Amino acid sequence: MKIGKLMTGVAAVAMAATGAFAAETKKDAQAEQVVRPNLVLAQNTPQSSTPYASTSDLAMRVQALEDALASRDERIMADRTRLSTLEQQYNYANLLYDNGRPTFQTGDGRFTMSLRTRFQTDFAAFSQDQQPASFAGQRDLATGLGMRRAYLGIEGKAYNDFAYEFRINVGGSGVEGIELSKAVVHYIGIPNWHFSLGVIEPSFQLEGNTSSGNLMFLERPETVNIGADVFGGNDARRGAEIGYAKADVFRSGDALNATLYFTGGKSHNSAGHGNGGDEQTQLLFRLGYRLWSDGPSNLAIGTSIAHAFNTGTDAGGGSPTVNLQDRPQIRVDGTRLISTGAMNAQTADLMAFDLAGNYENFYLGGEWTQFTVDRRCGSATATFNGGNCAGQPFRAIADNPTFDGWFVHASWILTGETRPYTVAALNNEIGGFQQPVPSKPFSLRGDSWGAWEIAARYSDINLDWNPRQVQTTTQLAGIVGGRERIFDIGVNWYMNRNVKLQIHDSFVSVDKGTALLPTNASQDLNILGVRLQFSN
Repeated sequence: MKIGKLMTGVAAVAMAATGAFAAETKKDAQAEQVVRPNLVLAQNTPQSSTPYASTSDLAMRVQALEDALASRDERIMADRTRLSTLEQQYNYANLLYDNGRPTFQTGDGRFTMSLRTRFQTDFAAFSQDQQPASFAGQRDLATGLGMRRAYLGIEGKAYNDFAYEFRINVGGSGVEGIELSKAVVHYIGIPNWHFSLGVIEPSFQLEGNTSSGNLMFLERPETVNIGADVFGGNDARRGAEIGYAKADVFRSGDALNATLYFTGGKSHNSAGHGNGGDEQTQLLFRLGYRLWSDGPSNLAIGTSIAHAFNTGTDAGGGSPTVNLQDRPQIRVDGTRLISTGAMNAQTADLMAFDLAGNYENFYLGGEWTQFTVDRRCGSATATFNGGNCAGQPFRAIADNPTFDGWFVHASWILTGETRPYTVAALNNEIGGFQQPVPSKPFSLRGDSWGAWEIAARYSDINLDWNPRQVQTTTQLAGIVGGRERIFDIGVNWYMNRNVKLQIHDSFVSVDKGTALLPTNASQDLNILGVRLQFSN
C-alpha cells in the first residue's frame, strides 16, 4: 500500500516535470521560429542594401573618395595657376618683335605701344643742256645728297576703343628741320568707323592713299603734291577726320572706303595763320571702291574732291593768294620748275578720278586731276560778270582759271610677289595698293635676293591758262605757269620687309615762258635719283 502511494507520487512528479520540459521546449521552438526567418531574409537580401559591406567594398569606396578629393585639389590648383597667370598677364606687358617693329602689349591686349622709325636717304644727279644768256629758267640744279624723311614715333591703342599716333620728322625737302609730323587720337570703338582729331595726314588722291614708306617712285606726281600743298591733302595738318571702311559690302570681294577731312594750316609752318585773317581751311572727301578681288588680284576706282575755303594769306586785309607749283619729282634740290605764281584768290577747288588694279604681279593705275581757282578782281580793271571790275569790291570773283594734269604708272614684280590692297588702316593706307613683301629676304648666306620690281610712270601737268592774254581794261592777264612732262623708269629692290633700294631715271621736259617770250624758260633735263630706305 505504501509502495503504491510512493509510485503514484513519483509518477505524478515525473508527469509534472515532463509537462514543464515540454512547455520550455515549445517556448524555445517558438523563439527560434521568430529569429530564423529574419536570418533567412537577411541572407536573401541583395548585398548593396545590407547595412554591412565586405572589406573589399569598403576599400573601393575609400579609394573612390580619395581619388575624388585628389581631383578636386588638382582643379583648385589649376584654377589658382590660371588666375595667377591671367593676373600677371594683365599687370605686366609683353614685348613683341614682329617684322622689325618692337611692340609692348599688356596681357589682355587692351593696351599696345609700337616704336616706329623710317628714314629715306636720297641722292640726285641733274644733267642739263647749255642755255643761252637769255634763258630765264633754272640753269644748274644742285646735285647732292639729302635726308628726305627721318621719322621717329610711337603708335598703339588704349582700352581697345582708342588708337593714337605720334611722330616727328627731322628730314626735309633739301633742308632738314624738326617738325611735328603726326599727333592724333582715333576713336575706333564702332566697327568699320574711325574718328580722328589732332595733327593728321589726309589720305587723299590715288598715291596719297599710300604711305611714304610704300611709294613705288621716289616722289608722288605733281598733281598729288599740289593737292597736298594748296588743298590740305597728305601734308601734316591740324584737323579732324571721319572714315568708314569695310570689305564685302555689296558682294563678296568688294570693298568700300569713304573719308571726310576738315583741315587747317600745316603743323610746322606759320604761313596761313596770322593776325588779321582767318586760318587756312580746307574740306576734303575721298571715296574708293574695290570692284573686284580674288585675293592676290584687285581692281579699284576712286574719286577725290576738295575745296579750299581760305588760303589764310590775307592777314591785315591784304590780298589772299593761291600758288600752284611743284618740283620735278625729286627733293634734293628744292627748286620748282613750274609755278603759276601768286594768283589773287581766296578759294579754289580740286576734283580727281582714278582707276588702278593688279593682276597677280603686274600693276597698272592712273589718275586725272583738275584745279579751279576763283580769281578776284583786286584793284585791276578787268571784266566782271559782263561789266568792269572798276568800282567792284576787290573780293569779287573775276574769273576761274582752270588747270589739269594726269599720270599713269605701271610695275612688274620680277620675283612674283604682288602689291597687296589695303581695305582699312589708320596710317595713310586706306583703300590703296602697298609695296610687295619679299617671300625670301635677301641674304648672301642663302640663295635669295629679295623682291625685284621694274616700274615706269608718265605724268603731264599744264599750269598755263590763256598764256598769251595780257591784262587790259577789260580782262585780267593770262597765267603762264608752265607745262611739265616727266617719264620715269626705275628698279626697286626690296631686300626684306624693312629695307628698300630704289634707282630711278627721269626725263623731264618743261615748256615755260611769259606772254611775250613763250619759251624763254623751256628746257629738257635728266635726273638720276637713288633712295635707300629703312622702315618698320
